[in-house]
Amino acid sequence: MANSLSAGFREVWDREYQTIFYKLNVAKQIADMSFKSQLGKGQVFSRVYRSDLSGNLQTYTRGTAISINDVTDTKEQLTVNSQFADGIYRDDFDAIQSNYDFAAAYGKDMATYASNQVDADILGEWDNATSNVDDGDLGGTDGNGISLTTSNVLTVLATAKRKLKKQNVPVTDLFGVISPEFEQVLIEYGAGRDTNLGDKANEGGKIMRFYDFDLYVSNQLGTSAVLAMATDPTANDTVVINGVTFTAVSSIGTTAGNFLVGTDADTSRAVLAAFINDPGTTSATQVAVSAADQRKLRNCTATNDNTADTLTLDYKGLGVLEVSETLTAAADVWTTSKQKQHCLFGRKGAISCITQADPSPEVKDVPDKLGKNILVGLLYGYKTYSDGKKQLVDVQIDSSSYSA
Repeated sequence: MANSLSAGFREVWDREYQTIFYKLNVAKQIADMSFKSQLGKGQVFSRVYRSDLSGNLQTYTRGTAISINDVTDTKEQLTVNSQFADGIYRDDFDAIQSNYDFAAAYGKDMATYASNQVDADILGEWDNATSNVDDGDLGGTDGNGISLTTSNVLTVLATAKRKLKKQNVPVTDLFGVISPEFEQVLIEYGAGRDTNLGDKANEGGKIMRFYDFDLYVSNQLGTSAVLAMATDPTANDTVVINGVTFTAVSSIGTTAGNFLVGTDADTSRAVLAAFINDPGTTSATQVAVSAADQRKLRNCTATNDNTADTLTLDYKGLGVLEVSETLTAAADVWTTSKQKQHCLFGRKGAISCITQADPSPEVKDVPDKLGKNILVGLLYGYKTYSDGKKQLVDVQIDSSSYSA
């Protein structure tokens, strides 16, 4: 006969919460944050660029008139209108009896996740880069992502620098924001070599300096994918994006994620694109997805192309985009060579960002409760001006084999 003594066993609680592992933010290391002092209490910050007079030099004949150029100053504006907030409630009695500093821990979480959104937006400026490096630059196919290997990784870095030089950009204060997958290839390249690939992650997120680039690793790079969809979907066909399932139906029904098949492929693609861009709305052609799935799609933009018969996704802040489909037409698939991770290279300060309200937790009394709300608010704006676009390079890596 076995003894049963567990009722008297002591239970010991750790005094601290378990560790939360946050995505590393690098925006402050690569963006120009200096314009905040000039903007003050305003909302719009303007910069002006001049007409380009390159190529206008004339051969002069003595005593003849010179052709006078018309010039135009053009204004570009950064508007501080990106605003986010989050909050939780903490009851005073819970605070008395809890073993943990609830407000401090959750306040830190909310502030960090809010800052992650700034990084997503800054790193999402890859689509404003004047230059890009893709498979075509390495002897492959233009527009396809690069299958990164130890054999071509140096060529990728050298090509990024060349693209900057071709824009007459000074190759000083250079940066590269790369993925963990990119970093792994660099480390494997450096194995057994006398290089400076040492781990320096404590220096503001910088892991190494290589080819004059200060390299940072981020899980918040922009990603993109292209779905070929030339045939109208069949009922119950699915498209899965970052874990969110969209199901084609002939009658809309009430199941979350349903989208109505149109009269042809163009119509159905347009319906699906509109659904992805507005996933929280239920209408005659779509049934809203859950709040959790809406959060997964927050930084995703879908574009329908009736000429190419494709639907293109641009995703900010994800790092690796996982997609799949069960479309009946065999040719309607996610194009693997166009599943890309957009590593951002360039010159520090090329992207401008003005933050007017940092995400610092605030504690506010709740009038009719014995408790407090812990709130976080974030107000900022960002823009890549014309001179900044020339200082950026979008390095497009084939990410079809990567996993989140």
